[in-house]
Amino acid sequence: MFESADPKQPFYVANQVAVSEENIRVLTTLFEPLVGIQGVGLYITLTKEFDEVPFAKDYKTLYQLQDQTNLKLEDLFSTLHHLEATGLIKTFIGSNPVLGETLIFEVEKVPSAGEFFHTFLLSSLLLERVGNVTFNRLVEKFTPRTFIGLKDAKEVTSGFFDVFHLSAESAIDAPMEVKEAAVEVPKDNKSEIKLGNEPVKIDWSFLVDLFASYHIDKEEVLKHQVEIKQIIDFYHLTEQEFVETSLITMSAGTDKLNMYAIQNAVNENFGLNRNKEMVRKQLQQKPKDADKTIKNLSTEDAELIRAVDSKTPTDYLYELKEKKGGYVTANEKKVIYRLQDQMGLTPPLINLIVHTCFEYDAVLTNNLADRIANDWLQKGITTPTEAIAYLKERKNKRKRPSYRTQKKTVRNTTDWSEYEKKNQSKKISMSAEERNRIFREFGKNE
Repeated sequence: MFESADPKQPFYVANQVAVSEENIRVLTTLFEPLVGIQGVGLYITLTKEFDEVPFAKDYKTLYQLQDQTNLKLEDLFSTLHHLEATGLIKTFIGSNPVLGETLIFEVEKVPSAGEFFHTFLLSSLLLERVGNVTFNRLVEKFTPRTFIGLKDAKEVTSGFFDVFHLSAESAIDAPMEVKEAAVEVPKDNKSEIKLGNEPVKIDWSFLVDLFASYHIDKEEVLKHQVEIKQIIDFYHLTEQEFVETSLITMSAGTDKLNMYAIQNAVNENFGLNRNKEMVRKQLQQKPKDADKTIKNLSTEDAELIRAVDSKTPTDYLYELKEKKGGYVTANEKKVIYRLQDQMGLTPPLINLIVHTCFEYDAVLTNNLADRIANDWLQKGITTPTEAIAYLKERKNKRKRPSYRTQKKTVRNTTDWSEYEKKNQSKKISMSAEERNRIFREFGKNE
């Protein structure tokens, strides 16, 4: 990642990109949770900075870009890196004989909503940022609506070869003129969104040869090229590792790749190691100032710290359950194993996570433990002392973190079928209040 500490650093925008209303909709709805409102603003600003003859006018500097976006230089580059990582901006360093080192920005087209949701790194990050409820609403918002009558209708559309005659040679292998035209004329819509720098270089010939030894042909592999690249990039796999994991998902005689099953298998085999490494790096960070952290802790808090520091997670779990008059389930012991052996969390931190879980629920579950652990690690909390101080601070501010999953509210509505049965044979006299209630319920969508 490139950063400059010089606000006088010259820059140019290398290309011109038109931004439509639909582009703005995708930017503000899907990309804004990832790059922030500053990121959307910086992207729009750069689309307007293209100059066909840049040297004929006064050059622009990062200071002017700061002034336009109202961002500090450090924040400007942080925002720019988010745009780069999500595929909206490419950054180059050029050399100008007059100005010296010059930044060059290439603005990428805003992808469609379909391209966004088919790029699982982007859509997965969006899910983490906005949560399940909002994510599902966004999916529904961008899902194309079709005429309901198509559900049971029979398609009678003419096929290409029903109307036109084309030789077999041209149909199977396009003429040279056609191939040359495809090279010269760029696509309006990209089939793949390139996410920043590509750390993993894939040897596609080697990958194809590996699959070929298991009777999976080249076309089947290249058909899933985008998904394969995304999986290999995200988990930093070798070609051999990807093929070996893919074979686990395939039954005897199958020559097709099930990308959904492959992704799940890769996550199971390599995802845990990746998570454990992330946790390890987080725990190695320098702890916060102990004096500042511990000054607001009570005697009760100090006793809690001593308790979580002195016991193994399993023993501590049994102790808490005994105090509550309950018993330890097999799934609860699995949660402990997962946090310690698979995630790499320290025993004292696990103990305090368990203690916090029991403040919200009578049973220890993976979902609740994960929410708490993720919240703490993202806040830089790696010790029980820091965790207790954090919870006390939030409670004092009346913003205590709620780790419970919100329950759905069920609204009582009128059952019109039963209503009609009960009242079809008799004259009904109802109050104005009852009549108003019925009409308020009428027409509401469930």
